[in-house]
Amino acid sequence: MTDCQMIPFPLAARVGKVRRCAEVLQTSANQASRDAYWRKTVGHFREKLEGLGLPDEQVRREIHLFRAAVQQEYLRRDYIVIDKGRSPDGAA
Repeated sequence: MTDCQMIPFPLAARVGKVRRCAEVLQTSANQASRDAYWRKTVGHFREKLEGLGLPDEQVRREIHLFRAAVQQEYLRRDYIVIDKGRSPDGAA
């Protein structure tokens, strides 16, 4: 019998989740709600990946790469707003 390795679909490649997370973080009313949403999202992913039996190091790496993808999406969304001639923070 040969050993097998579980290779989950990378979190950072889940474009819909990345975009939704960036949207929620960007439109949240305050830092406390952003922090709560982020903790809930990361906790959910951690639970799912650990449930698949992934080692802790791989779980941390997936979450780190997801965070980087969300940050990139956040910046992309800001540049789109700037491109339209508006301030990214919504100031008038």
